[in-house]
Amino acid sequence: MGRDKAALPLGGTPLAIRALERLRPQVTTLAFNGAPVFPGLAPDIETIPDAVPGAFGPLAGVLAGLRLGQSRDIPLVASVPVDAPFFPHAFVRRLLEALEETNSVIAVAASRDTLHPVFALWSSSLADDLERFIATDAKRRVRGFIEQHAHVVVDFTATGDAYGDIDPFTNMNRPGDVEMIERMLSRAETAEQ
Repeated sequence: MGRDKAALPLGGTPLAIRALERLRPQVTTLAFNGAPVFPGLAPDIETIPDAVPGAFGPLAGVLAGLRLGQSRDIPLVASVPVDAPFFPHAFVRRLLEALEETNSVIAVAASRDTLHPVFALWSSSLADDLERFIATDAKRRVRGFIEQHAHVVVDFTATGDAYGDIDPFTNMNRPGDVEMIERMLSRAETAEQ
């Protein structure tokens, strides 16, 4: 879509607020990586800028989260993009269980044979390595960083949420996706009632 999606309204609520509120019951601390002033953020949500200057994509936001985690002795950091409003209510719990079972340092979500690398749970101990990766890897692909570390892929194809056949990681990348997701959201919210 080529624009910042955080403020884009979905069902009358900005995508960033929707994502943060969906994540809230799953974590102990919430932070938003984005614009320094974002209207509507709850007072307990800290806004953190990218950890490295420049346009380095999602990895710069992940690094900002890992640095915040390190500074607060938070061993694990969950990352989610704002443009996928259906991620599972048990997202963090399932990733955490997979990390504990495998001794991995990253747990990453997948559905329908597709990896969703920004939907992940990261060990804060990866911050220095991620900063080096951002500085030296020309492509700076999230998947490229994940593949260099002990990781586990968690399949969310059947989430048990009220969304029926909706891929839980459906996102908005093209014109028309907003309208499609508005329709899906309406169906999903009706099913949850």
